[in-house]
Amino acid sequence: MRKIRKTAALILMCLCFLCGCTKSTIINPARDNAEFPAVSEDGIAWSQLWEDLASTFEDTDIYPFAGTVNGGLYPEENTFKLFLLVNEDISKEEAAAYATEVVKGVGDLMSMQNSKYTPSSDTSYGSYLDAYDIYVMVANDDTKADESSWILEETIPAGQYREFGTAAE
Repeated sequence: MRKIRKTAALILMCLCFLCGCTKSTIINPARDNAEFPAVSEDGIAWSQLWEDLASTFEDTDIYPFAGTVNGGLYPEENTFKLFLLVNEDISKEEAAAYATEVVKGVGDLMSMQNSKYTPSSDTSYGSYLDAYDIYVMVANDDTKADESSWILEETIPAGQYREFGTAAE
């Protein structure tokens, strides 16, 4: 009986210890949660959205060429901008497919954070993004300052859907 109590106490202590070890405190223990803004009035936690995007679209096991995913919402321009930097040269077709996947990923994450927004589909990047022009730039990180070397730079007007790299109809 005493052995069972010790085992139960040990398991309970381990569970208590593990409850305090979240991904964010393990990976970046110095991170101050005060730096993260509260959920915006449109129901999107932007800092969480960027973390989630990075964890998927900067994963070199899935995207061997991946570098960084950056961007933001520019309401004064009515534009959502994405800057996708890659670590190796890729074709325009690969860049277009990657851009399409990332933008759909944004729409899906927004719908996960706020259920009033629909996720991406075969005809939409998601209802949140439908209201904005979507600008995407894909460039090699080493040559990003030279606009002539960018692999892809494209804007899809608000409310329209087409995959990046395809001609507007």
